Amino acid sequence: MMKQGDIFRVKIDNLNGEGEGVARIGEEGLVLFVPGALAGEEAEVRLVTKKKNYGVAKVVRRFGDSPHRVKPRCASFGRCGGCALQHLSYEVQLSLKKKTLADALTRIGGEREPRVFDCEPSPSEWGYRNKASLPVQSAAGECLRAGFYKPRSHDIVPYRGCDIVAPEIDAKTKEILSALRGTRLCGVRLNGKSAERETIREIVVRRACFTGETLLAVICRRAPSSAELKLLRGALREIEGLSGAVCNINGSPGNFIWGEKSVPLFGKETMRERLGKFVFTFEASSFFQVNSEQAAKLYEYAASLALEDSPREILELYAGVGGMTAFLAAGGAKITAVESWEPAAKYIARNAEANGIKKITPLAARVEEAASELSKKNYGTVVLDPPRAGCDEKVVAALLKIAAERIVYVSCNPATLARDIKRLAEGGYELVHAKPFDMFPQTGHVETIVLLQRETL
Repeated sequence: MMKQGDIFRVKIDNLNGEGEGVARIGEEGLVLFVPGALAGEEAEVRLVTKKKNYGVAKVVRRFGDSPHRVKPRCASFGRCGGCALQHLSYEVQLSLKKKTLADALTRIGGEREPRVFDCEPSPSEWGYRNKASLPVQSAAGECLRAGFYKPRSHDIVPYRGCDIVAPEIDAKTKEILSALRGTRLCGVRLNGKSAERETIREIVVRRACFTGETLLAVICRRAPSSAELKLLRGALREIEGLSGAVCNINGSPGNFIWGEKSVPLFGKETMRERLGKFVFTFEASSFFQVNSEQAAKLYEYAASLALEDSPREILELYAGVGGMTAFLAAGGAKITAVESWEPAAKYIARNAEANGIKKITPLAARVEEAASELSKKNYGTVVLDPPRAGCDEKVVAALLKIAAERIVYVSCNPATLARDIKRLAEGGYELVHAKPFDMFPQTGHVETIVLLQRETL
C-alpha cells in the first residue's frame, strides 16, 4: 500500500495542462503528477499527496534532463504557483497548449478529430501582464504579507518581483507594498479571530501597455475608517507615476476579488488603454485582457470570424467594457452587447461613443436572463467570452433557440469550452475549427477562439 513519504523512481510520460509531469506507478497504475518534471525524464520522487485516483509527488533528483528544459528565470519558480512552465522552452509551451486544447475537445467535447490550429505566440514572452493581483495576509509574524499563492495552497510566497508583469508594474508594486507597510494596516488572517487592524485583503496594480496610465486598487475586507483612509491617501500619494488609486470594499467570503463599492483615494478612478485604433476606458475592477498586445490580435481574429458572412445583427454575451464590441462594430453590423458586471457594463456605451461607433446597444443584465429574453430575436452571429466556468445551461439553451448561423466562442478554459461545445453539438452545431492564443506565456493557461456553425438539414 503506497503512502505519503514513499520514494519511487519514475519515467515521466507526458505533461498535463498545468505543466506538471505525469507518470504511472504501482500495479494499479496510479496517476502521479510531478511538478517540475518534463516528458521523457526519469526521476526519483517522494509521494507528497495520495488521493483515491491520483497522487502528487516531489522530485528528489533527476537522472538527466529533457532537451526542452531551460533554466527558469524567476527565483521563486517551484514555490510560487503562478508560472509553472518557466522550465520549458517557449516553442514546446506553444505545442503543449495546442495539445491541451485538442485533448479537451476530444476527451470532454466528444470531437473525434477536431481541427486545431497552431497556438498563436504572444508578442512578448516576458513582462506582458498589464495587471498584478496580490493577496494580502497577516501571517508568519508579518502584519502585511503580500505575494502569490503557493501551488495548491493559500499560503503566500512573499513578493520579491515578477518577470511576467510589466517592468513598470513590478517596480511600482514594490513601492506600494513598502508604503502600505508604513500605514501599519494589516492583511487578513486565514484562521482565527480577526483583529481590528486587519483590513487589506488584496492589492491590484494595473498599467495600460499603450498609454502608460497606472491605477491602484486596495481591496479591504471592511469599510476603512476616516483615519485609515487618511493613512492610505497620505502613504500612496507620495508614489510617483500613479494615475489614481481607489479603495474597494469586499467583505464577502470566497476568492472573488471585487466588491461592488469603491471609495476614491486620489487621482483618477479610471484608466485608458489602446487596442489597435480603439481607446477604452475602464475601472480597476473591470475585466480587460491582461496581455494588451495579444488582446488586439485576439479581437481582430474573433471579429474576422464573426463578420465573415456579413451578418446584419450580432449578439455579444459577456462583453466586458466593450473591447471586442468595437472590433465587431467596425465591420458595420449592429451589435447588442450584454454584460452582467455593472462597473464594466456602464463603459460599453461610453467607449463606443469615444471611438465614434454608433450601432451598439448595451445591456447591463445577467447574461442568463438577457440571453433567454433575446432568444426571441434573430441574430446572424453570436459572440461570447464567458468566465472560466463557461456558460450556464440557460445560456446554452438560449443559444440553441436563437439558432444563429455561426457562434464565435472565446474561452480561457479548454475543459469548460469542450463541455459547452458538446452541448451545442447535441443541439445541431458543428465545430469548424479552434485556434489557441497564448495570452499567458510561462503558464499552463490557454485562450481559445472556436468557430461553430449550425448544421444544415
